[in-house]
Amino acid sequence: MLTAADALDIMKSLLSMNKLSIFAGSGISVDSGLPTWDGFIDKYIEICEILNRSLSDSMRFTDIIDDAKKNKKKDKELIPTISALKEKIKECKKRGVNTDFCDDKLNELFYSADPNDNHRFIVGTDYHHIITTNYDSLLERAAEEAGYYDLLTRSYSYTEQQNLSIAIYSGKTAIIHAHGKITDIKLDQFVMTNDDYLSIMRHNPGFRLIINSIFLTSSVLFYGYGGSDPHFEEIINDLNMTLNWDNEGEDLPRCYIMLLTDKVTPIREFLNDKHRVEIINFDDYDQMKSFLEELSNSFPRHK
Repeated sequence: MLTAADALDIMKSLLSMNKLSIFAGSGISVDSGLPTWDGFIDKYIEICEILNRSLSDSMRFTDIIDDAKKNKKKDKELIPTISALKEKIKECKKRGVNTDFCDDKLNELFYSADPNDNHRFIVGTDYHHIITTNYDSLLERAAEEAGYYDLLTRSYSYTEQQNLSIAIYSGKTAIIHAHGKITDIKLDQFVMTNDDYLSIMRHNPGFRLIINSIFLTSSVLFYGYGGSDPHFEEIINDLNMTLNWDNEGEDLPRCYIMLLTDKVTPIREFLNDKHRVEIINFDDYDQMKSFLEELSNSFPRHK
């Protein structure tokens, strides 16, 4: 486990060689009023309740909603329940139920937010690439506000594999939405489980190749992920399965995850048999932001 001071030197060295990308999770948008992973679960269940109330008695799925509420803090039980909710929504659509009003409620959540310092520090730093599991466009809006207009022309969803390939080949930084963009959001397609993520990789092999190429050509700093966020785990699991690295070899890229002290234990347990992943330990959230700010000041992105 690395201290913030030790990690800062490592990140600066990687940035000086153009060998550091960043992978941003939902935590970067909390200061903008968007929820954490746990909050997204709450909102998702709430919207499903609204849909459920609009259905006839024979179509309602109150029992699954009740299970989701009961299992919110139990990851192993929650994931199958969320999958069951999504299947019920798909079933409703097949039976002619228009769920657009529910999709709109999900969209409203993202459209109401404004960029914060996390987004500004990220787009303002000369990272090799910027990857995010977030649907929102706050990174793009921060880039526009700061005058990084070239980034706006290289912002892609996982479905835009040819354009992503062009950006990778050109060597220019891209903003990559690994789960899709805000315009893609549908209640039954929202990426929430390991199976959802694996489905993206399975049905979009070109995107998987692109993501792996980034992890092969640069180290990656994870920011905005916590102990209860499954997205970090699904990415690391996929990398370990695909690349099969060990911990030897100084010249191989590594992954680094920024975590508060109280979030370290569950991730540390998960990483017990994983390779080439380091935890950077922070005392508080302000220290995390100062870390990002220092990187941005030391290696600013050129306009």
